[in-house]
Amino acid sequence: MKNLEPFFNPKSVLIIGVSRKALSFSYTVLKNLLEIFYQGKLYILNPNAGEILGLQSYHSFEELPEVPELAVIVLGKNILEIVESLGRMGVKYIAIQTELKPGMNTSDTTIKLHQICEKYAITYLGPSMLGVINFIDNFTTSIIPVRQHIMRENKNIKEGISFIAQSGGLAGAMGWWTPSQRLPISKVIHLGKGYHINEADILEFFLKDETTKVISLFLREITDELVEAVKNVAPLKPILFFYVGKEELKEKELKKAGGIEVFNYIELFEIAKIFLWCPEPKGPKLGLIGPSSGAIHLIVREMRKQHLSLARPSKQSRDIITDKVGGSTCAFGNPVDFWPPEKFIGIKICGIYNTASQALLEDNSVDGLILALEFFIEIEFDVGIYASLKSKFPHKPIIIILIQAEHEGAKRVIKTATELKIPLFENEVERAVRSYKLLYDYYSKIKKK
Repeated sequence: MKNLEPFFNPKSVLIIGVSRKALSFSYTVLKNLLEIFYQGKLYILNPNAGEILGLQSYHSFEELPEVPELAVIVLGKNILEIVESLGRMGVKYIAIQTELKPGMNTSDTTIKLHQICEKYAITYLGPSMLGVINFIDNFTTSIIPVRQHIMRENKNIKEGISFIAQSGGLAGAMGWWTPSQRLPISKVIHLGKGYHINEADILEFFLKDETTKVISLFLREITDELVEAVKNVAPLKPILFFYVGKEELKEKELKKAGGIEVFNYIELFEIAKIFLWCPEPKGPKLGLIGPSSGAIHLIVREMRKQHLSLARPSKQSRDIITDKVGGSTCAFGNPVDFWPPEKFIGIKICGIYNTASQALLEDNSVDGLILALEFFIEIEFDVGIYASLKSKFPHKPIIIILIQAEHEGAKRVIKTATELKIPLFENEVERAVRSYKLLYDYYSKIKKK
């Protein structure tokens, strides 16, 4: 496996071709590194500038005080000459982030580029790549703004999602956008042309990366190499993918190799959180707690479509639920339908969810728990009660579905659920239930192998 660590966490980096023009792509690369407080040594080369953003600009390679571990080329001309010079001075890792301009003999250029890199034992990314974002180690070469607050939120995570996008815009957006329920992001990359290092190589790197637990792929094309890499990586780390190309055969091959297909782009992140935060389900039988028959029927309908079933709790569990919850709960004790509540008081509703959740999670017939929350502020309760339940039952997945929750209360619930690492789906019943099924199927397939 190629050593790709210097592209994600170099000890020193040289940016070649930084412009003094604010808001240009090359200027943004430098601005990002300064704003996110990159801790390595940072050098820039521009023969026409004395300093840019307060950083000394070197005028030639000979002036540099050391050989940088990584060189990033953002200059749009003389690429081959620059790479040759970097090779002579001993640089072993180069990210080429310039476009191969229309009119250039692309084939001839890439052949010569590869020959130069082989001559000097250089490993290179690109050309035409947007860059990388490494949230864990405070490093990026993105030509699109990377926000300091997003970098800071992800800095101390132990494991998260890593994202490979065959789209510069979608990869770059991860520097300034987060999903509605913020999930931990480890690394992001857009490879551009990827002549030397391709998506298959990155997958192998993410397999070894301890901070990557789940991998998401946005794909325009699927190569044989990628299919083979997914076959090797998927049994060890779940790989979600969304494919926008036309080759249905390749799409089927990727699924057969172990890739988990999602329905749309946002699901690369929304479904990823169940793989990040939930333990392996032991079976397809679920406990369900809800505030109304309507909400419960919405969920049960989707469960039938996904071939999931309602667990049949023991008599002891049924007696606890019937005695302490009541409402419209059926004789089997599951699903728990507490409507109508005795009073519109949050603490009462809190007690209902706590009692019913405890009884269902303790029951051996229940493999996982879905909580439907359909509330107005008067019956809102602190979802923080699930901290102790998650600790007490660490081997059972818990999922929250918000259904028509009042806006301000919903924000509080989302915040608490995120802190507790409980996947939450807002008005997304089908996605929530299907996520559990995908999680269950993934582990079932691994066991069969």
